[in-house]
Amino acid sequence: MKSNSQLLSGSTAAIVAVLLFVFRANAQDPFSVKWTMDYTQAGVSSHINFSPSSAVLAGGANTFTLPTVYSTGGAIVAGYIIRPWPTIFSPSRYMEFTFSASSLKYNITSIGFRLRRSPNGPNGVKVRTSMDGFAADLNAFVISNNGVFNSYSIPVSYIDLSSNTFTLRIYAYNPVDIYGTLWFDEISVNGDVQAIILPVDLTYFKGSAENGQIALNWETAWEKNSKQFVIERASDAKSFTVIDSVAASAETTGRTSYSSIDRAPLPGNNYYRLKFVDQDGAFTISKPISVSNVPHLLEIRMAPNPASPRSIDILAPYAGNVTFELHTASGAPVLFNREDDAGGHIRLIPLRPLASGIYFVSYIRNGRKEHLKVLVP
Repeated sequence: MKSNSQLLSGSTAAIVAVLLFVFRANAQDPFSVKWTMDYTQAGVSSHINFSPSSAVLAGGANTFTLPTVYSTGGAIVAGYIIRPWPTIFSPSRYMEFTFSASSLKYNITSIGFRLRRSPNGPNGVKVRTSMDGFAADLNAFVISNNGVFNSYSIPVSYIDLSSNTFTLRIYAYNPVDIYGTLWFDEISVNGDVQAIILPVDLTYFKGSAENGQIALNWETAWEKNSKQFVIERASDAKSFTVIDSVAASAETTGRTSYSSIDRAPLPGNNYYRLKFVDQDGAFTISKPISVSNVPHLLEIRMAPNPASPRSIDILAPYAGNVTFELHTASGAPVLFNREDDAGGHIRLIPLRPLASGIYFVSYIRNGRKEHLKVLVP
């Protein structure tokens, strides 16, 4: 027969389980991520789950610089003024607004902004988002009046998002001339956060490049109903694909370590994130980390030196992307063919045998031009 304390413990556990279920299913907090453009392009968030980046103008500089790119003239506080704009729609000219989300799922229900065009400013506007890779218009319209701010609100239904980032782009086009301007004011992304309890408490997630592979390591402080970790990779911190999965420990109250190896990383920067999946299929996603897959360029040296008139041999591990130049002591360029082998040996073969004298092999490393002197007897 169970004791009263055992019965109370069981009842309490059942109540907590019910409360957790209700909390997971129903609790939602409204949020708004906003770029007021009030003498700043920084964004602000009403909810701790979101971290907005500063607004960015793509497709060239803002030539509206005098007296300032900010002004009032009907803005709620101030508006950000931009020119030039293309005469026809260009997918490369836009204002971009991005935020990152941490661990909680969320819904986006509307997007709002205010625009004002000068009399010679662009009247065509398109709105696109990262939800489809900016492939299609979320909305497109014509600004029929000028000199006043027009308010726009676009209802959307992006539900159960777990993507780490969301990006909004506003494109403009069809000005009368290159001096036509467009004002931006009070851009906002609105919705609600689903306060889902996390299946794990992640203490760290890190990676390092080792022998052409990338080792990923992470640790949890505790786990509740966890099923697996899905490892995802991207080259741009936006378009992630699955590369591996690791079984989780289900129930832990202490620190647990995990690891995974990316045996074929992408050239350059690789972005990784973890998807924490629990037993009922719900999941959350970690913030991404960046790991460089650029091998360390070891010392470059001549071997041998003096060199043959018909071939200058260089020992340069991991220098496959390094461009070499060959010059005489007086600076005259020498034409050559290049041969590389897998052992890090590079051979510069002059089109004609070299005359006796001093030559210089030049290359760029860490943004600086470096030189090697070689003697041809």
